[in-house]
Amino acid sequence: MKLTRKCYGCKQEFRKSELIEYTGLMAQKGQWYCEKCLQEKLDREAFAMKVCQIFGLKSPGPVIWTQRKRLRDTYGYTDNLIIECLDYIYNVKYFRKLKESLGLITPKMVAEMKQYRSMEKARAGSITAAMAQQADLMEREYIEPHEDERREEPINFDDFLKD
Repeated sequence: MKLTRKCYGCKQEFRKSELIEYTGLMAQKGQWYCEKCLQEKLDREAFAMKVCQIFGLKSPGPVIWTQRKRLRDTYGYTDNLIIECLDYIYNVKYFRKLKESLGLITPKMVAEMKQYRSMEKARAGSITAAMAQQADLMEREYIEPHEDERREEPINFDDFLKD
């Protein structure tokens, strides 16, 4: 029995115990990947699914894959960063009529998206702090009024109307 296999991604020989068999959305059959190549494969599939969801496509075309490669090589962006930026452009900036292109993802837009995300985290942190403060206030003990402030008998308004 063969103890080594080739990684489907990088084509290097590995021991079978070091490889992971993966059958995913775009894979025809169980293919063997090293950890690095498998992570790249999963990132690529997540990218493809998100792009298809945003643009309403069955699968991304060659223009989108070329632009993805350019963004990764030129600016060093990861697939997750590109997906987050697309999500920001589509859901926060409301550019609903996007062409099937990643042309709006520029360093300026990425910086704007990161600033928005940090503001959202700060806002969520302040809301959490306010909720904790409110919980502290609610946990305080109830102070009963003094004896002289209590009324023993309730007021009967019928007595006032009889006169």
